[in-house]
Amino acid sequence: MTKDTSSAAPLTTDYSIVIHNPDRERYVEGSGLVRMDNGDLVAVVPIVPRRDWSIERRVTQSLTHILRSNDGGITWQPVSQLPYYSACPWVYQAKLYLFVNKGGTEYRNDDLLLLCSDDSGTTWSEPTTLFKGHFWNCHTGMVIREQRIYWAVDDLVFGTKRGPKVVSGDLSGDPMEPTAWRMSNTVPFPGMTETMLSPQFAGLPSQYLEPNVIDVNGRLRVLATVKPARQTTASLCAVLDLNDDGEKLDLKFVQYSPMPGGQLKFCVIWDEVSRMFWATANLVVDSQEVYDWWETDNTRNQQIGAHKRRGGDDRRFLMLFYGLDGLNWFQAGCVAQAGKLGQSFMYAKPVVDGDDLAIISRSSVNAPDHHDADHATFHRVRNFRRLALKLYPDTEE
Repeated sequence: MTKDTSSAAPLTTDYSIVIHNPDRERYVEGSGLVRMDNGDLVAVVPIVPRRDWSIERRVTQSLTHILRSNDGGITWQPVSQLPYYSACPWVYQAKLYLFVNKGGTEYRNDDLLLLCSDDSGTTWSEPTTLFKGHFWNCHTGMVIREQRIYWAVDDLVFGTKRGPKVVSGDLSGDPMEPTAWRMSNTVPFPGMTETMLSPQFAGLPSQYLEPNVIDVNGRLRVLATVKPARQTTASLCAVLDLNDDGEKLDLKFVQYSPMPGGQLKFCVIWDEVSRMFWATANLVVDSQEVYDWWETDNTRNQQIGAHKRRGGDDRRFLMLFYGLDGLNWFQAGCVAQAGKLGQSFMYAKPVVDGDDLAIISRSSVNAPDHHDADHATFHRVRNFRRLALKLYPDTEE
C-alpha cells in the first residue's frame, strides 16, 4: 500500500502478515486476537466464501485458522483449523476459549458454540452448544468480572431489525457446561427519526449490529454499530443498558450517541493501567473532492459508486481512540492507512501487551474490494498510553 510522504505518518509504519488468502472466491472475515499468560499471541482468522456464492455452501466451505506468535507478532505459525464461519477467542485461567458459529443454510450463522483449548489453540475440545438459533458477532469488547463473562451477539431472526442480546457465563465452575450460561432478551433495532434519514436512500435499511459489552464503573453497557444506510450522518452508536440480578439478564435501549467510526464495526477494550477505554474504529472521509480524485482510477469506479450510494463505508483509516466512559472519545491517532478506496484496514481487535497495543486487522491489500479482505495483518502501537492526554483531574488539597 502506498503512503503519502508529505502527510503525517500513522502510528504504525509497518505491519506483519498473519495470513494471506489468495483465493478470490473466499475472503478473510473479522479476526480475533488474544494474549496468553506466557506472552504468546494467538490469532483466530475465519476465511469464508464471498457473498456471490450460494449461502448453502458456507456450511462446508468456511474455515477458521488458528495461528500463534511467540515473538510478539513478527512471525506467525499455523497451529490448527476449525470448520466454523465466525469465531471469537477469550482467555480465562490460562485456558483459551472460542465462541463459534456454524455456517448457516437459512441464515448466515447457526447456533452459538463454545470450544476450549489447553495448549494455546493446537488442540481443541469437542464443541458445546450453548444456544440454538441464528446469531452473529465477531471480536468485540467483552467483560469478565466476579467470575462471570458478558458478551453480546446479534439475533439474526429479526432481519434488518436484528438486535443485540447478551450472553453470560458462570466461570466459577466448568464453562463448557451449557447450564453455566444465560442469555438476555433481544432488543430489535428501534429505528431512527425522520430528520436523521436521507430520502435519497429511502430504499436501503439502517440497522445496528456487532455490539460491544463494557463495564463503566460497575455499570454494564452495550455499544453497537449503527449502519448508516439511510442516515444523513455517520459516526453514531447505539447505547443499551444491561441489568443482571443473578437470574435474569435485562437489556434495554437507552439512546444513540456520537461514536467516531460508529458506522462500521468497532472494538472497545479496557486498560487497567491507564484506567481508560481504548477503541479501534474506521473514520470516514466524506468529501466529494476525495471521490472525484479517486474516480480517476477507472479500476475502482464500480466500488466508488457503491461507496457513494451506501455512504459511510470508507475503510481506509484505522484509528485509535480513548476515553473514560465509553461515550466521549479522544483521538489518539491513525493506526494504519490504506491508499485507495478499494483497500482497507478494518474490523480490528486491540489487545494490551505490556506497554504496547497489539492489533489484528482484517485488511484488503490486493483484494477484489475493500470488504472482501485478502489478509489478516498485525500492527503494534508502542507505548500506547503516552498518546493519551491526562483526563483524570488533579486531586484538590
